[in-house]
Amino acid sequence: MSKKWIAIIVALVAVIGFWAIQNSFKKADNKEKNQITKIESKFYWTCPMHPQIHSEHPGECPICHMKLVKVAGQIDKAESQGVSTEKRSAVQATSMQLELIGIQKQEVEKMTLTAVIPVSGRLLSASSVAFQVYETDLRYVRPGLIFKGEDSFYSGEEISGTVSSVDSIVDPTSRTIRVVGTIHKGPKGLISETSFRGEIRIELRDKLAIPESAVLHTGQGDLVYLVGDGNKLTPKKVSVGLKTEGFYEVLSGLSLGDFISSGPNFLIDSEAKIRGTSEPASNGSKPSNPTCPNGQHWDIPMSMCMPGKDRK
Repeated sequence: MSKKWIAIIVALVAVIGFWAIQNSFKKADNKEKNQITKIESKFYWTCPMHPQIHSEHPGECPICHMKLVKVAGQIDKAESQGVSTEKRSAVQATSMQLELIGIQKQEVEKMTLTAVIPVSGRLLSASSVAFQVYETDLRYVRPGLIFKGEDSFYSGEEISGTVSSVDSIVDPTSRTIRVVGTIHKGPKGLISETSFRGEIRIELRDKLAIPESAVLHTGQGDLVYLVGDGNKLTPKKVSVGLKTEGFYEVLSGLSLGDFISSGPNFLIDSEAKIRGTSEPASNGSKPSNPTCPNGQHWDIPMSMCMPGKDRK
């Protein structure tokens, strides 16, 4: 065999080898992309009272503020990042329909909100106390704020003072940060290392606020329904802050003067999800009526779930 043919064969083998290596890399890359929606960790955090809440990190439930618990399993990465996997469409309703199901139209406005941040910790001495604050509340806590509470030894006797310092490092396990306060008033003979439970009361001035009943906690984020022309209800993702007496502080997603719906918004949300996921029947048959929550029926003329039993 001539040197020319040998060179050609060597070149062909090199090309085939290079192609095989490239193909193996592409397969590995595709496999990685197919698995990217799954979290590598074998654990996630959820709320015992609201199992639809899933998180990659410890923290508190956005609905009841209970501490999330660690459970075995995997969650969808899109879900953990707050990306909704449910489709929702806008809902058109009349004023009578909204009135019948108890939905009210509310304007987003600025208010002065009074909020309470619960704290717990221990007495460092008769004149100082250390307690933990969740990182979600950290933006509100600063030196000078007044705290009140009681310790485990002198139960029922008030201890009050002011916040003196706020740490800058968040505990990676509890997602809390250490706050130290100076005691100005309390019973005589306070004992170090006794447990302390109390609260920090803060006042938020000129904050965008919406009624608590307007916010839907979906597990993938908070949601409201904007009310547009002709009572067109459109889903809108929002970020809310502290919860006060009947109101939420709005951090993002809404503007001053927007109109939203408040009341039993789960009725609107059910209809929005039905319309977002429903498709025309391929065989031309009439689709069956959607299933409504207990105590409600599907009203065909109004095309939504209504309170009470079906009147046939």
